[in-house]
Order: sequence, then structure tokens, then C-alpha cells
Amino acid sequence: MLSASRFYADLRESWGYEPSFDGSLIAWWGVRGTRRVVFVGETGRGMPRVIARFYGSIIHFSWRGYANRLLLTEGDRLFEVDPRYPSRRVDITPQGFQSWQIVSEPTSAGGPQAVISHDRSPFFTDLYQTRDDGTGKTLLEDNSGRTESWLLDGAQRPCLRVEHGEDGARRFLARTADEEGSETWNEIAALGVDETMIVWSVDPDGSRYEALSNHGRDKIALVSIEPSTGNKAVIASSEDVDILDAVRFNPARQTDLVIMRDCYPTVVPVSERGAVFSRLLADMGEHADFEVTGASSDGRFVTAAVSIEAQQPRPVLFDLVKGKMVRLGREPRALPETTVAPVIVTTRDGEELRAILTRAKGSNEPMPAVVVAHGGPARHDHYGFHRDHAFLASRGYAVLSVNYRGSTGFGKRFQALGFRQFGRAMQDDLADAAIWLIDEKIAEAGRIVIQGESFGGTIAALAMCRDPDLFAAAIIDCAVLDLPFQMRNNPLEWTMVTDKVEQYFGAASGTDAEALLEYSPLDQVDRAHGSFLLTASVSDPIVSVEQTRQYESALRSAGRNVVTRYFEGEGHGYTKWQTRLARARAIELFLAETIGGTSKKIDWRTRLATYWN
Repeated sequence: MLSASRFYADLRESWGYEPSFDGSLIAWWGVRGTRRVVFVGETGRGMPRVIARFYGSIIHFSWRGYANRLLLTEGDRLFEVDPRYPSRRVDITPQGFQSWQIVSEPTSAGGPQAVISHDRSPFFTDLYQTRDDGTGKTLLEDNSGRTESWLLDGAQRPCLRVEHGEDGARRFLARTADEEGSETWNEIAALGVDETMIVWSVDPDGSRYEALSNHGRDKIALVSIEPSTGNKAVIASSEDVDILDAVRFNPARQTDLVIMRDCYPTVVPVSERGAVFSRLLADMGEHADFEVTGASSDGRFVTAAVSIEAQQPRPVLFDLVKGKMVRLGREPRALPETTVAPVIVTTRDGEELRAILTRAKGSNEPMPAVVVAHGGPARHDHYGFHRDHAFLASRGYAVLSVNYRGSTGFGKRFQALGFRQFGRAMQDDLADAAIWLIDEKIAEAGRIVIQGESFGGTIAALAMCRDPDLFAAAIIDCAVLDLPFQMRNNPLEWTMVTDKVEQYFGAASGTDAEALLEYSPLDQVDRAHGSFLLTASVSDPIVSVEQTRQYESALRSAGRNVVTRYFEGEGHGYTKWQTRLARARAIELFLAETIGGTSKKIDWRTRLATYWN
């Protein structure tokens, strides 16, 4: 049996490959000793030849869009460096800001870049412009307090803004000019709280937008929009699922392809280069899933992490002009093969839930199982490689990840079915998923665990208050466990999306407050049964760690079996490999004790993870 460290601390692993401006260089994350490092190499016919390594507290890297210069983010500072002279770092942090985020990169040396900042208010951002060296701070748009976002044209000028109306509608305003050259902001669309329109690209001259939108339809489609009229034309759509994944290899050009995720992923090219990429991807194998990690400025060279049949992904460099590809990085240490398949679970009221079933390859007999509820709830799980699920499958568990009602990806109607249904129909969906596992002879009754992170942890906790013979235990990560408290103390930056949050949970006052209290996990501890593994980050900025601590205390007072892990240096969710490794080991031991799978008796690397930085 492979140790947890083989899944979460493989020192051979490399990831996040990104080609430079012209594709002659490439940067990526890797490991040197036990330290995370940014490597830079020269591209050629085969593997990149390393020319520089960057150590330190780097949290992000990217390339200039007009030169082979690497940008490194360390804490709140931004540095530019020529990889051929790695010791010469230039601080180009935007000057005059306490908080900043670059939202549009300069396209030429000395050119302008767009920066948003929360300095004036934690509730909204203002839009600024600086030069590429961080100097020359200039205010572009002074937020009235209702602007959610801006879209900039090729000249770095705001050409579209999204306003949060007093009536709750999201109003899309396009900057247009009349025959005399006078510019005004004209409304081209007004969306209700249940509608989506993400305008994500604009032609350089601002004459055409592209967006992912379900305005006036049930499913999200890729559409083009004429700014002066707001008229939309469908570029790509599906009758069965939302299009949530659209890819453009060159930010200044139109969309290259979309991915339709109904069961297995289907890549639909909408440009010539998208067609080349799609063909190369198909040549790699059946049921290919991928994540684009970078592209050269002209869109010729594209890097992506590619997974075939939902197995461990490999980084690949695509040359879309020559129609060739090169696998990057050393071959990772092999992980046990899994069988990953989309399945349909029919609920007690006739709804069809898309779910993903993961098992060790060759497993056929009934086995202990884990039902996974994703967070959000405005999210969804889809087919592809999932490290946590592969790890559980290697320990002898079937893993069923369920898109319960309220999940995104399947249209407005299905999402609306989940509004205010925590503790009610959402719980029925999770129970029906567990029953499906038993009926299909995949899982054994009495040996099923429910697992969830964030809101998924909320409904996992609520599942332990019902159906005492269905779920034996729960794994609950960084979860909302005191619903009334959370709805009164959501992050300030959520101010403009409060209406979307209240769709699911209701308001913190009035009649909705009664349901928040009635179905809050902390107030249902006396009905809870089974065993619990609770984890949380002590610095979580979204869900306070106190909620987990109070829930732990209440469970212990009620005599329940509780195991806890609290992690330092994390946010809402876990990104450090040390944390993910320690959490995986805790889950492995917890499941072996509660529903009987297998676990490695000794894993010394996991014990040392706390001391590795």
C-alpha cells in the first residue's frame, strides 16, 4: 500500500507550467529538497533546460505580456526579473496603495495597467491605472458603491461596467459614443438575482463582447453581445448543461473552445486554434480532461495539465501552429489506477442527480463508501482526476461525489430547487445517493460516511441528524456550523452578492431566521449520531474557527466520538501540501476505525510533515 505522502508529497511532481511572452522560455512550480521552487527553462525539442531557480516565499508567478520577464509575488510585493539574470529583481509593486490587484496587464513596455483597490472601502473597489513599473497612480473610475466590476478594452479604458441596482438587479452598462463623439453609459441588460452573465472578453476596439450567460434562457451559453444594442447571438450552447468552461489562448482574441460537462467532458472548438488543440487532445486518449495553465501572448504555445480517463494529470506543451505537443516534467510516481465514471441517481421526487463514482480499478464487491457533498452550494463536481478521491479509493472505499439540488452547471431550474433546502430536500438527495450505493451493491449498509467542506460540511453535519442507520460517520472541513451567526457575519466583500447568498439561506432576520436556527448544525447536536472528524483553519477569513470549536465542544458534551485537526497558516480550504498530507492521514485512520477500510500502519513522512517548510 502506498503511503499518503506518495499522494500528497511526491518530490518528483511539477505543476503550473506557463510559457513566456514568445514561448522560448517556460516557468513552473517544483520541489527542491522539501522546498517549493519556481523553475525557469528554455523550450526546445524536448524537456525544458533549467536556466534559473527562484526560492523564497513566492506565492504566485506570471510572465510579462510583451517581454520574457518573470513576475514574482512575495507577500504584498511584486518583483520583475529577467530569468537570465536571476539575482536582479526590480520591485514594481503598484505604488500608493494599501491593497491592490492588477486586473489588466500592460501590452507594451512603459504601457498602462489597470489596478483595483479596496483602500477606500472594504465593501467595493475603485479602478486605477498605473504604469508597468507601478508608478503613475491615476484614478480611472470612482466607485459609487454599486459597481461590481469593469471590463477594459485594448486601450485599457473601461468599456463596460456592472452595477448593483437598488432593486437587486445587476445592470450592465456599455460605454458608447454618439456621432459627435460624446461618450455615455447605456444600459444593455438588467439581470435578476437568478440570472448569470459573465462578460469575459472584448474585441480590442470594444466593438464586441463575449459572455457566458443564461439571460433569457435556462442554461448558460457562450454568446456574443453587440455593445450599442445589447443584442446577443449564441456561439455555443447545450440543452442539458450549462457551459461554465470557456477557453481563449490569447486574451486579446475571441474564445477558442468550450467544454460541455454532461457526464464525460466534451471539447467543442469555436476557433481554428481551438480545433487544433481539440485534435491533439483527442490523440492523447479517450475522456480527456484538462486545465490550461498558460499561453504565449500570440496564443501559439499553450500549456495544460491533461488527465486521461481521470488518472493523474501530466503537464503538456502544445504548439498550435505546428500541431505538435511535448509532455513536460519527469514522469510522476505511479498511483494506483482508479475507475471513475459519471452516474445518475434518481431521487425520491424524481429528480436526476449527476454524480461521479470513483473506485479502485477492478473493485466489484460491496465495500465501505464515502458520499461527498461539494461546498458552495453554488458549485458542482465534474468528471476528472481528484487526488482525495483517488487516495480514498486506494484504501478500499467507493467515493460518490454528488451534485445535489442547488448545484450549478445544470440550469436555473435545477439550481433553484436547492434554494432554502438545507436540512430538507438537499438532505434527501444525499440520503438517496447513499441508498443508491446500497441498492447497486456498491456499498454495504452501515459502512457509509458523509464528507463535506464549507457548506458541504454544513449538510454533512445535518445528515448525521437523520437516518441513523444510513451514515455511520461524518468528515467535516472548515464548515459553517452556526448558520444564524454566519449570516450575520459574512465577509464584507460579499456585500454586493448578499442577494445570491440569501437565495440559498434566507435573510438573517424575520421569518427566514427561524429556519436558520432550526436547521443550524450547532442547534441539532442533541439529534446527532455516529462519529465525527472535524478540521478547520485557525485563520479562516470566511468561516471562523470558533464555529468548529463550539461544535466540537457540543458534540463532546453530548457524548459523541470526535476527532479534530486544527491547521495554522491556511485560509478557507487547504492549499499547503503539509496540511493536505496531515489531513489525509487523519482521514485514513478515522475511516479505518469507523467503517473498516485499510490504512498504512506507519507513515513516517506524514509525521515529519509538520516540520517541513
